[in-house]
Amino acid sequence: MLDEERVKGALTYIASHYNEPITLEDISDSVHISKSECCRFFKKQMGMTIFDYILYLRIQNSLPLLKKEDSITEVAAKVGFSSPSYYSQIFKRYMKCTPMEYKK
Repeated sequence: MLDEERVKGALTYIASHYNEPITLEDISDSVHISKSECCRFFKKQMGMTIFDYILYLRIQNSLPLLKKEDSITEVAAKVGFSSPSYYSQIFKRYMKCTPMEYKK
């Protein structure tokens, strides 16, 4: 399997499971390679680590929810963050504002 096909497989898996706890083992098993090989080809193809991509995807998927939902805690849980404070920390890293500031 070519690296491009592996990345597509990994991206498909991540897109289907981003709102659940995901491990590197889950992703590497989904494309039938070792964890280290999975990390290597993903970073080479995408220019970021698998977990940076998962965090980015979770934040992007939370943006429309922030406009609709009342609770940041609910939004954080729906997109796969284990705590609202961690969600807020990562949100600020990617969006340069807090979830509450974005909501307004």
